[in-house]
Amino acid sequence: MPDYALMNQCIYEGKAKEVEQMTKDALAEGRHFKEVLEQGLIAGMSVVGEDFKHNILYVPEVLISARAMKAGMAVLKPLLSAHGPDTSSTGRLLMGTVRGDLHDIGKNLVCMMAEGAGFVVKDIGVDQSVEKFQAAADEFKPDIIGMSALLTTTMTYMKTVIDGCDKPPYDHIKMAIGGAPISQMFADEIGADGYGADASSAVDLFLYLVGKGPAPKAALRAGVKPTASAIAAARPANNVVKYQILYWKDLPSSVKVWDDFGEVKMDLPAKFAERIDATAQKLGLTSGDAYTAELHWGEEQSRPGTPEDVAKAIVKELDSTA
Repeated sequence: MPDYALMNQCIYEGKAKEVEQMTKDALAEGRHFKEVLEQGLIAGMSVVGEDFKHNILYVPEVLISARAMKAGMAVLKPLLSAHGPDTSSTGRLLMGTVRGDLHDIGKNLVCMMAEGAGFVVKDIGVDQSVEKFQAAADEFKPDIIGMSALLTTTMTYMKTVIDGCDKPPYDHIKMAIGGAPISQMFADEIGADGYGADASSAVDLFLYLVGKGPAPKAALRAGVKPTASAIAAARPANNVVKYQILYWKDLPSSVKVWDDFGEVKMDLPAKFAERIDATAQKLGLTSGDAYTAELHWGEEQSRPGTPEDVAKAIVKELDSTA
């Protein structure tokens, strides 16, 4: 019998070749492709999604895990296609960035994680008009349309798309939105069916909208979690932590700080993500693999304090010099 726990772990660690081979081996043993998909691939990515939500994993790690999951999906795809487009799928998701906006890295991550949750995903790309969303919906027949925007000047176009789809034959489709400037309040104002604060929250929302998950909690992804009083008391007065800065090329993206008692990962303010995204667009490095290849951790350093305090200090220092 296939070792699905090991396959889950290989997905978590981003071991694409191993996942591909284990998927082939499971099929060779006579296991049903639906079983391999659900117990091997989807189960593995669900753990990745949960750890991303709780700041245990970060964007580059999720992208690497998603690439491993897709290696297994490539083996199953002929079987899935042979049994119909909706076989074993959680739902059908149409994704795009709205007109005037060329940012797609966040959207790409949502697509990867949605596929990991079992959705059939069609990504129509960036700078999409309401007419293009409608044409894609005519062809793809989605359960959900997901829209992304990174600019305050383009986010208002989301209402145009929602209004354009608030009529037959599109009015049964659920409308979900996300992006750096988006909030639940804005989603309510324009009549969206939901808002995802990050990729993991977006997938939770999608599952809820197709009736396969609980109502998502309206909460932003926290960069720093409170430290338990017992842990705080255990730290010495002269505590020293280690830290690294995550870079995309030479542009800082996030901070990781840890000691013997815990670890904190914190995103830098939105302007850093906007700068990285603009540079990636300019250089044409927007695909998952091309983008991931430019991510690297800086040199390991140390300074006194707690992980929480040091993380906040580093973010403040980087923000002040940006």
